[in-house]
Amino acid sequence: MSVNEEGRQTEIADELAEVARTLVHSTRTVPHPSDSYELLASLRSAQESLAQVYSQLAAWHGAAVDGTHYNGEDGHGIPGLPAAGTYGQATALLNMAADSATKTADLVGKAHSANGVVRWFDDVKETV
Repeated sequence: MSVNEEGRQTEIADELAEVARTLVHSTRTVPHPSDSYELLASLRSAQESLAQVYSQLAAWHGAAVDGTHYNGEDGHGIPGLPAAGTYGQATALLNMAADSATKTADLVGKAHSANGVVRWFDDVKETV
């Protein structure tokens, strides 16, 4: 069950990053090939959630108002192109990330469907 944890956003993102790094190390092989079907389903779901996070953060950045949500910029950005706000860099880049994550979720979903027709062994057979 999902819970609104607005006060823990950065902590949750850190936890997600750690779990993702653990998954990176654990997917070099798949000891039980039949698990790959469920793995792909979970990865698609996670990717869809990340797409929504990026979209929500883009909307939040787009609604940010100088003087209300932040106190100007530090002068290290691109001159003439704001970092936040409706036409800000962060807003545009996060919208691009959301679109990319949605496309990635779709591709993982297609891989999941393709994987679904394979009759996997529960255990890998030894080759001689």
